[in-house]
Amino acid sequence: MAQDGRVALETSPVSPLPLRPRRTADWYELFFDLVFVVVVAVAVTLIEVDPSIDTVLVFILLLFPLWWAWVNLMVTNNLFGARFAVIGALVVASMPGPAAMAVAIAGGIDHLAWLYAAGAAWIRLVLLIMWLIPRKKAASSISPWRTVAYNLVTAAIWLVSILVPAPWNYVMWAVAVAGEMALLALRSRFSSEIYDRASISHSLERIGLFIVIVIGEAVYLAVTGIAAHPTVEGGAAALFGFVVCALLARTFFRWGIPTAEAGLESAQLDKSYGALRDVVMYLPFLLVVGLTFVAASIGISVERAGEPLPLAVRLLLAAGIGILYLTNALIGVRLKRRVSRILTLLVPGLVLPAIASLGSGGLAAWVTVLLVAIALLLLDLMSLWLGRIASTPPPQRE
Repeated sequence: MAQDGRVALETSPVSPLPLRPRRTADWYELFFDLVFVVVVAVAVTLIEVDPSIDTVLVFILLLFPLWWAWVNLMVTNNLFGARFAVIGALVVASMPGPAAMAVAIAGGIDHLAWLYAAGAAWIRLVLLIMWLIPRKKAASSISPWRTVAYNLVTAAIWLVSILVPAPWNYVMWAVAVAGEMALLALRSRFSSEIYDRASISHSLERIGLFIVIVIGEAVYLAVTGIAAHPTVEGGAAALFGFVVCALLARTFFRWGIPTAEAGLESAQLDKSYGALRDVVMYLPFLLVVGLTFVAASIGISVERAGEPLPLAVRLLLAAGIGILYLTNALIGVRLKRRVSRILTLLVPGLVLPAIASLGSGGLAAWVTVLLVAIALLLLDLMSLWLGRIASTPPPQRE
C-alpha cells in the first residue's frame, strides 16, 4: 500500500483517529479465505509449469474475476456483516463459487469454462441476497434496480455464457465484470452510501490477510522445493527466497498499512470516493499479481537452484517486484502523497531488482535470488535513510 520511507516516502507511520470504532475481520471471513489459498496455489503452479507470457496473461485475466468477487464480498460484509448475522452465513455459502472457478482454472479453462461461469454466477446470486436483506430491513437506501443490475443481471450474463461457444463466452465474462465496474463508478447514492459507511480498518486488515496468503505461497514453495531437492544450492535459494519474502512483507506491513490507513481516512472525510475505490478494490489486485510472480519465481529457483534461470523466469521475478513498487507508487499518488518523494524510491525500486535479476543470466539460480535479496535490502536501507532525512527538522535561523 502507500508507504512511508518505503514507497510513498512519508516520514513515519501515521495512526489517525478513526472515524468510527475499529472493526476487525470476522472468523467466517478467514474461513472463506481458505478457498483463495487454493486459488493462489493453482495460479502459481500453472506459472511454474509454463512461465511463458501466454500463461501469465491467462492467469491475470482469469484471476481478476476471482479477485473482483472476493472484494465485492469483502465490501458487502464490511458494510452489513456487523449488523446482520445472516451475512456471515451467506459469506460461507458463497465458498463453492470461487472453489468452482479455481477447479476450472486447474482443470483447463478450455474444457471447464462452464464451471468457471457457474461459480461466478453463484457468487453474484449470493451477493444479491446479501444486498436485499439490509434493503428489506430499511438499513440501506440503495434503489432495488441498482442491486438487481449489479448482481442479478450480471449473474444472468455469466449463466447464459455457458451456452455460448468460445471465444464469445469470454467476451460475455468481460462484459459482466465491466458492467459491475461501470455501475460502481457512477456517482450516486449507491457510491455515497458504500464509501461513507465503509470501515477503513476492516478493509485494510482484509487486504493485508489476503496478501499474507500470497506471501505464504512463496514460503510454502521454498520449503516444499528444498524438501524435493535437498541440495546445498536449493537450501541457499530457499534461504534467500525467505529474505526476499521477509523484506517485501516488512515493506507492506510495517509501513504500507499504517500510512494507507491515514490516507484513506482523509479520503473518506473529503468524500474522495474514487481514491477509496481504487486503493481498496482495484490497485491491491496488482499487488497480488506481483507477489504471485515472485512466489512462482522463488519456487522455480529452488527447483533449479544449481543452474541459470531461464530468461522468462528472471523477467517474471523482476516484473513481480517492479509491479509491487509501481503499485505502491500509484496508491501514494491516489492518496495525494508528494510525487517527488514517491519517485525518489520508485526509480531505484524498479531499477535495482531488475538489474539483479536480469543481469544474472549466466549465474546459478540461487545467486540470482541472492542478488535480488541484496537489492531489496539496499532499498530498505535507502528508505530508512530517506525517512530520517524527511523527519529531521530544518535548522532554525538566528
